[in-house]
Amino acid sequence: MPQPVFIIAAYDENGIPNAMASTWGGIRNENEISICSSSERKKLKNIMLHGAFTVSMSDASFLEACDYLGNETGNEVPNKFAKTGLKATKSKYVNAPIIEESTLVIECELTEIVRGNHIRAIVGKMVNVAVDESVLNERGKIDAKKTGMLFFDSFSYSYFTLRDKFGDDWN
Repeated sequence: MPQPVFIIAAYDENGIPNAMASTWGGIRNENEISICSSSERKKLKNIMLHGAFTVSMSDASFLEACDYLGNETGNEVPNKFAKTGLKATKSKYVNAPIIEESTLVIECELTEIVRGNHIRAIVGKMVNVAVDESVLNERGKIDAKKTGMLFFDSFSYSYFTLRDKFGDDWN
């Protein structure tokens, strides 16, 4: 099934931003996010080291960077994040980088690592959600369509964005 493309970012042991694109995650409860990761990923080690990470929602302008961040590993490519051309700023709320170009960033404190055979689920408490005003609707709520959020379909290995809205919200 198509899943949102998240860019998960954390600092490495030298304070240099490291990031990875992932499509295996989502909101857990009202204030937690869970992301699956291979147990060998540098990103996982960095998150465990600093106890914090950010999750940026990707839009079509991130397509090339997402593909690169999802296919290369920080264990083999030094300073992988810098090679994307994206810029990072330190979060005010957690010890992790915010991708400046992202219109929607969730800032998280690590709360738990759930261990599987070769996979780890990284669980974080959402401490802050940084949103660019350009993606808000007239009521000040996030308009998913305005975010241009990318989705990845693992069946066809293709990227998509949201299209039509069907129905109205409950409020």
